[in-house]
Amino acid sequence: MECRNHPGTQAVDRCAACAETFCPSCLVDIQGQKYCGSCKVVAMQQGGGVAAVAMVPCEEANSALKYAIIGIFCFGIILEPIAISKALKAKKMMEQNPQLAGSGKANAALIIAIIALGLWVLGMIARVSSI
Repeated sequence: MECRNHPGTQAVDRCAACAETFCPSCLVDIQGQKYCGSCKVVAMQQGGGVAAVAMVPCEEANSALKYAIIGIFCFGIILEPIAISKALKAKKMMEQNPQLAGSGKANAALIIAIIALGLWVLGMIARVSSI
């Protein structure tokens, strides 16, 4: 991620109000929250509180988690790769649009899908080798 104000500079955090990515030089700490220059003015006027940014749930992350969990129990060899693909797509979407929520679901789906896919593959190898 790059700093919004300084292209080519690595961003370290997001503004608590606008959720844009910024480098350490661009963020100011106000009552434990980090704000960019634009949002800092609003935060100071409102006594340190900024109106909440409307977060939209990422449907791709929700469906990735559903596929990952269902794939544990049935058709995992098919559903787990779909869950991995959807989780990676959701993470990319959330990186591009900071107002999308669900990074925890995308990460959980990715971890569950990778582990479950590995177990499905090992199970299939065990079945084939026992024949």
